Amino acid sequence: MSGTEHDKRATVESADKLQKIVDSITKWKSASEDARKELVENLKEAIRLLQRYLVSSLMAAGAFAALAWAPVDVVQVEVQLPVPIARGAALLLLGAVYFVAGLLASLTLARAKRISLLLRQSTDPLLIEAVLMYPSIPTMKVHGPRVGLSLLPPVLVVAGIVKIFGNELFALWPIVGVLMLCITPFLIAYELRHALGGEPPDFHED
Repeated sequence: MSGTEHDKRATVESADKLQKIVDSITKWKSASEDARKELVENLKEAIRLLQRYLVSSLMAAGAFAALAWAPVDVVQVEVQLPVPIARGAALLLLGAVYFVAGLLASLTLARAKRISLLLRQSTDPLLIEAVLMYPSIPTMKVHGPRVGLSLLPPVLVVAGIVKIFGNELFALWPIVGVLMLCITPFLIAYELRHALGGEPPDFHED
């Protein structure tokens, strides 16, 4: 495929995506009041889930780093009863929770931004502003908590991985693996460089 054909195809795909967005906005402008209320509830639930996933990722990453640097071979994990599990199994479990929670946070953030866009086009602006004042870190106007909650988990996980593997990380595939573990949190941090909804800080900087 030539460069010109590739550019034409990309242009057509972009136009199709834009048309789908426009069609969706047009549809929601004529939606019933009940449908809009349901959309508002969906946005609030998305914000709650987003914060929950981000905090879960941070907790798992913190536990991963603490266990990696701890001089013990067994850690107590509370399930229903205290169950001792091997250190390696615990690290694997915490790493999986960190990765999955981050992935779910990324998907939930994309859904929340889409709902926010639809509401801005089809609802009273004061209503969407009120929803985006929901007390959570993703909607907080101050940059530090949003960026910190997004970037601290990969920092903790990388610190733990460095402790575990040491100089073995200085190879192509280990580096690629570490980057794969970090890419989702960095994308979330980029998306949350502005508060969810894109509102600037108010008089109280919040």
